[in-house]
Amino acid sequence: MTVTDPVRYGIVGVAGIGDTHANAVERASGVELVACADLDEDAGTTFAAERDCQWYPDAVEMIREGDVDAVSVCTPSGTHANVAIDCMEAGAHVLCEKPLDVYRERMDAMVEAADETGRTLAGVFQRRTYPAHRRAREAVVNGELGRLVLGTATVKWYRSQEYYDSADWRGTRAMDGGCLLNQSIHAIDLLQWIAGGVAGVYAKTDTVDREMECENVAVVVLEFENGAVGTIEATTATQGGVDSLEINGTRGSYNDGEFAMGEGEAEDEIGIGKEDENGILEWGEGHARIVQDFVDAIREGREPMVPAREARAAVDLILAIETSADRGEWIDLEAFRHGEYD
Repeated sequence: MTVTDPVRYGIVGVAGIGDTHANAVERASGVELVACADLDEDAGTTFAAERDCQWYPDAVEMIREGDVDAVSVCTPSGTHANVAIDCMEAGAHVLCEKPLDVYRERMDAMVEAADETGRTLAGVFQRRTYPAHRRAREAVVNGELGRLVLGTATVKWYRSQEYYDSADWRGTRAMDGGCLLNQSIHAIDLLQWIAGGVAGVYAKTDTVDREMECENVAVVVLEFENGAVGTIEATTATQGGVDSLEINGTRGSYNDGEFAMGEGEAEDEIGIGKEDENGILEWGEGHARIVQDFVDAIREGREPMVPAREARAAVDLILAIETSADRGEWIDLEAFRHGEYD
């Protein structure tokens, strides 16, 4: 499928992360931000005036009347499937913010729509663009860290009751999710992506000191497909916590941008290159790289950096975690993906 040159781009959902996507589009080459869509006229017209583009109240109308080739879907999580499917059926390629959606069946429908329409469906996991994380994945794949032993992700944030009360959808199962689907998903995606996929999980979750539908505390035991084990600790109920991502092998370890190798091996032997001082990008740079790759992919007719099957991997894992917590049992990921726990 051919697209215009430059690619005509639209943002669906202008609040919050929509602004970050607009910045990323404006930094990218071969693309022009021409339109936005939002149900809120005041927010939409203000955004359009600031970005010198056209506001539409409806995404399908925006695509058809604005001759839009590609869009970023930046609406609340539980709306992603419906919005993305409508956009693809209207003729646009779709870059969808995390999570792809909050239910497995909806993600299935998104992938099916992409196949039927021939449109590209990509996800946003911008931390995969960080040079250090990409080098860590390479080190695991190439065996440079030896046999993988442990993989751990820790996300300890604070979200007040006022945060959850600030919008009707926050903290709800149908539209948002809890600390796993919302705040921790980037770390969870990195953990499973770098370590090589998860075979099974056992989890305990809780809701502490907040009025909300979903969990704000979770502890998970993992078995990776390569036989290593790991853990996830996640919460939005604490203050002063520390985030971390660590991959440990028999010959070396990776921890948040730094490698520590075994006896007799210098750390810089596995280096991350000189692109960035420590291989961890500043906020916004990762989104810019994701958008640029997405635009290049649709122009070149290739897969994007995070195609739909990759974008849903972390969501499938989190849904399996929630199933484990609900049932109090070990969940096999392959069986879960095939609906054996439904």
